[in-house]
Amino acid sequence: MEQTFPCTACGAPNEAEAGAVRMTCAYCGANLTIPENLRIKAKPVTATPPKAKPTINLEAEAPDLIRKAQPIAIKAWNLYAAWTWLRWLLPTCLTIFIIGIILCAALGALPFVFRLFR
Repeated sequence: MEQTFPCTACGAPNEAEAGAVRMTCAYCGANLTIPENLRIKAKPVTATPPKAKPTINLEAEAPDLIRKAQPIAIKAWNLYAAWTWLRWLLPTCLTIFIIGIILCAALGALPFVFRLFR
């Protein structure tokens, strides 16, 4: 049976907290020092082992995992296909552009070249 001791401020009865030397009054909130003869030792806390995570049965869950991964794989393949197409297209367009500029310069200069030979 736990014994009570009076609060020094309001006189209300307080029960000692286990493992504490000081506590607050339950009625008025005053700081109290628990008398040595009423101090209760704290009960040891036993650690509970952590719960084990459930294991995944890959054989049973493989179809579901593949179904979930399929949209990601399709997007990755489409991105790769677009990258390979751009890898071919950009140098080709740049080459055609440079050849076009050279042709325009050459054809634009052609009348001046013929005038030199007259």
